[in-house]
Amino acid sequence: MKWPTNGSLTPTARLKRRVDMWVVKLRVMPKLVRVQRMTRKWGSCSTAGTVTLAVDLDDQSDGFQDFVIAHELLHLKVPNHGRLFKALMTTHVPDWRSQDIWRRRRRPSRIPT
Repeated sequence: MKWPTNGSLTPTARLKRRVDMWVVKLRVMPKLVRVQRMTRKWGSCSTAGTVTLAVDLDDQSDGFQDFVIAHELLHLKVPNHGRLFKALMTTHVPDWRSQDIWRRRRRPSRIPT
């Protein structure tokens, strides 16, 4: 069986493939990963372990995708934005602060949670 190349994957499949990479790197296991239209946020993580990503995140740069995906997956370990969360973000996505600034300038209403 021949695997599809990245170019022939749907936006949902591409984002889920990227999530899979981060799941291994961060050693977390979401219960469910959803990709859907979101108008206010780039992503979210529920207390039940569901990670939801905006489908149009696929249109953004790889670095920004990594920032949002790592951010949401790290909430499976740390449910708040405190010092431990920020330290983990710095460890895994060293330029996360510049991505966060870009996010706020680009779409102020879209906040990863």
